[in-house]
Amino acid sequence: MKVFSCLVLLLPFVFASSSKYCTGKTFGTSDSICKKFEFSKLTDSGACTDSKKKTSSSFKGIKLSNCTTFYDITKLPSQSIDAHASKMAELITNVFENGNTKMGYGYVEKLGDCRGYTCGYIGFTTGTNDAYSVVKQYAKRSPNTPLKKYLDELKRLSQFDFGDPQRDDTSKLQGYPAAWKNAACNDPNFVQTQLDVGQAMYMKPAMKYAASVNVTSNLGKALFYDTIVQHGWQYVESYINLPRILEITGPRKSGESEKSYLTRFITTRRQLVCCYPGGVWNDSADRMADLQTLVDQWSQNKDLTKTITLKIYGSKITGKESITYDSGNCKNTKKTLKKAKSISLPIPDKCPNPL
Repeated sequence: MKVFSCLVLLLPFVFASSSKYCTGKTFGTSDSICKKFEFSKLTDSGACTDSKKKTSSSFKGIKLSNCTTFYDITKLPSQSIDAHASKMAELITNVFENGNTKMGYGYVEKLGDCRGYTCGYIGFTTGTNDAYSVVKQYAKRSPNTPLKKYLDELKRLSQFDFGDPQRDDTSKLQGYPAAWKNAACNDPNFVQTQLDVGQAMYMKPAMKYAASVNVTSNLGKALFYDTIVQHGWQYVESYINLPRILEITGPRKSGESEKSYLTRFITTRRQLVCCYPGGVWNDSADRMADLQTLVDQWSQNKDLTKTITLKIYGSKITGKESITYDSGNCKNTKKTLKKAKSISLPIPDKCPNPL
């Protein structure tokens, strides 16, 4: 997840919104709106959130209870999503994350957020285990990849407690950014590995959470996918994640339409980013405003079979866009890559971590 996707910054408690999408009776940052999120309970754990700053207290790590940072969602109901709807969901979220429909498979950057390198189309990071999962799965498909030599170091980084400043270390990852980009631009197996891991970590869990509240439309599924990408489903960040948004939204009411429920869900999510202290997430409130417009035009958008317009972000999504090649980061590579075979991977929510 890129930039603010699962980031809990422990800041002085103050509601500070500068976004025009965080105003009015419903989305203004008044205590009556914000108190339900209980952000005043956030305390300084010493977790590293800014590579340039030392934490104000000694680090108190969060022990992983099931070998991952994710909840065990085995008991949640399951549902599927068809290939076209899945592609539409990925493109919608890519516009919000990257500003366009170009899938950033070759993207690598050290953002200074204590997560090491952020890489790939969905922001896998070397400091939060998921980049390790991608490289490990890729090495099984392409055993001779130069990325394989980084597996031991990625494994070492993943063994520290979540939030430990040591996870930010990239000193033993020399050449890693170039190796990642080269694989993304030249090997369709690496592109498909990223997509397969993304499906296991985010799309499949999103479908289960959506099913738990009887959200079954393609638009609803896409909305849950976008939420899980930005907010996560990690138990180590319980104040901002998808389960928390579901809890505050409340259960689906008797006789309530899916459209009405999704409106309540989006409202909670938008209020959360507006109320989050320090202004870290305020600017992403426009994301929910665009999603609400799609829900408002329910009959046209619910199946995701027609062109989607994200007015605030200035993008149209038809579903005909290519998601097999990174035309943004791989400009000097000939676009001759064929789609590799997808391999279904399990959800990483139990011991031992299947990814």
